Amino acid sequence: MSPLTAEEWFMRRSLSVPLAGLLLALVAAPALAQPPTTPVPGPRDPNQPPASAPNGPQPLAHAVGDAGTGLTIIRLGPQGVPTNTILPGLGDQLPKQSVTELGLGLASAQVNTEAFLGTERVVTQANPFGFAVAGRSPQTPGTLVQTAIPDNPQPTNGGLPIPETPLAKVGLLNGSVHARWDEKVGPCVEPLASARTSLAGLQVLSALPAEVPLPVKTSLVSIPDTFEASSKVRLVDLPGSKNKAVESTSTMRAVSVELAGGVKIDVVSPPTLTALATGDEKTSKITYTAPVLKVSQNGKELGTLDAAHPVLDVPLLLDLVVLKLQIAGLNEKKASFSGSGFSGFQLGATARMLDVQVLPTDKLKLPNLPAALAQISLGEQIARAAAPQGGVVCGTAQPPTTNTPQQPGGPAAPPKQKAPPLAYTNAAYQSLPLFWTGTGLLLVGVVLVAALPVRGRSRERAPEVSEP
Repeated sequence: MSPLTAEEWFMRRSLSVPLAGLLLALVAAPALAQPPTTPVPGPRDPNQPPASAPNGPQPLAHAVGDAGTGLTIIRLGPQGVPTNTILPGLGDQLPKQSVTELGLGLASAQVNTEAFLGTERVVTQANPFGFAVAGRSPQTPGTLVQTAIPDNPQPTNGGLPIPETPLAKVGLLNGSVHARWDEKVGPCVEPLASARTSLAGLQVLSALPAEVPLPVKTSLVSIPDTFEASSKVRLVDLPGSKNKAVESTSTMRAVSVELAGGVKIDVVSPPTLTALATGDEKTSKITYTAPVLKVSQNGKELGTLDAAHPVLDVPLLLDLVVLKLQIAGLNEKKASFSGSGFSGFQLGATARMLDVQVLPTDKLKLPNLPAALAQISLGEQIARAAAPQGGVVCGTAQPPTTNTPQQPGGPAAPPKQKAPPLAYTNAAYQSLPLFWTGTGLLLVGVVLVAALPVRGRSRERAPEVSEP
């Protein structure tokens, strides 16, 4: 469940989960798997038409993209258990999973024009929380969801239920989701897919075990002000062309973060992660605006976390208890693809606004230890995008009437066939004439039997038996 590097993300292509759920599932999915599509169910008889065929003008646009953002990811025993896979030997090449993970305020927006099911083409979710044990995460209740098709002119807004746990105490959590689709031009609509979660008040690890020697009895991480995560997928203008590019964006908004020991982090500039796919490697790009965080302790400035200074250790107790602060953690991957309905270019990246590690173990130099006792990630981000060569075409076309090859993007429509008046039997007779023929022969047989003389039947009366 830990965010993978771009290479590791790419390796797990065959193990990816559908674009359908928690950010915890998103960050474990491969960054550059082939643009996913629902397998199209085919008929048992190859001569039969497919299960579904285009009807009326069809959009020409082909676009795949998703963005996911999590307000907070809590990891106990990060990199503490091996990663299990169905492929022999692959688990040794992947990073270890956390013993336990809890995600709060998860927002995901996903677009996949190649999905066979209409409800999978645009999916937006705002999850109140998600959890995983040794990398396995079930679906959680209380999620706001919007899917398209059909179109949703208005977003869905509402509060998200959050249970209070020893790991975190949460204030008011709200969510908003919006999924759009145009019947004529498909994803060429604004807005297309967006999801947002906002949190007012958060305390993380407010009930630490007694073995953790913190100098103060308080929460490890506290966010007193509004903390917001936003994920968005849209089509943007492609310079020098009438076509569009796919843009997936994850953004964070925060004011300040307070840590145990009087440590305060002021968010001078929040992070933004964007994946832009134009269909061409030269113009497709990952854009990451690293956060700028000012760190102070009891009013004394300790330093600034930014792209040039991504790591800062803050001692809390005679250098024995240390908080390791780290930003960015950017991992990205780019690759061309072909053979999935259209050919083009895809790219993806992951990043985190701030990692807070309690009792990091990197200086102990002992094998098989977790990276830290606990790790809290604030602002976990993911963005992926894929576009066909030449960009996304916004237009419509009539489905072909013959079984001829179609332009990239989908199978050709089956030829129109004149349906027989009724079903045929295995003997190649029409069922209705066969029924009436059999009925007529039966009536003829009844008449013949009634008209023929009765033969071989005894006409003698049985002897009467007299009474005694």
